[in-house]
Amino acid sequence: MSNIEWESNDKAKDLSLTDAPTMRQLAGMQLVARMKEAADKAGAGFVGGFIDENGNRFMMSNISEDDIQTQYIMEKLDEYKRELEEDAPDWK
Repeated sequence: MSNIEWESNDKAKDLSLTDAPTMRQLAGMQLVARMKEAADKAGAGFVGGFIDENGNRFMMSNISEDDIQTQYIMEKLDEYKRELEEDAPDWK
């Protein structure tokens, strides 16, 4: 399992580092893990995850962080996070 670092996000909001995820968060994490396993079996690249309603996030990948696609995804996530912060300032 590879967890992507999201520099713009507070590590406290990284669900892979929490000791007590909710059942809903666990179900989401399990779904992402299954998608990654399917990509691994197919020999396909995978970057997937989710951001919950409280701004917590979970991501998995089988692609190098140096890969151009991963960098593009991270840029888009940073843009999305900025948009969310504008709409919900309490996420900061």
